[in-house]
Amino acid sequence: MKTYLGYVTFALLIGGCASLQRPAAPLVLENAGTEYPTMCMLLQADGGVEFRGGFAFYSPATWRRVDRDTLIITLGGKEPFPAAVFREQLSRHDGLLGFDEKRREVSYRFNDKSEFLNFGNYYFYRAASCRAQ
Repeated sequence: MKTYLGYVTFALLIGGCASLQRPAAPLVLENAGTEYPTMCMLLQADGGVEFRGGFAFYSPATWRRVDRDTLIITLGGKEPFPAAVFREQLSRHDGLLGFDEKRREVSYRFNDKSEFLNFGNYYFYRAASCRAQ
């Protein structure tokens, strides 16, 4: 009986350690310094968006998926929503599906095969890490 309890205790300890998981790495989208310094959008596993190197005034921002192909980013902060920029961007058909100024939401066609995300006329490409300060 003691041996059985020892095995059970050992199994529970190992199972408990195995269930401790590291937080998932964020999806890094980077605009590598063109006319401005490098900027990144980090889409965190918990639904938060961290801006680095630019656009920090839209923090705290969030993201969510409605389906595999649609990504919605909700801008936080007190900076006015840039409706004119998104309105102009819509005419280029480069992934922006629409926006809702009152809800501060921007909708994109963005999936595993998407090469970039155009946020406010800045092209953010997938990257292994963020080089922005």
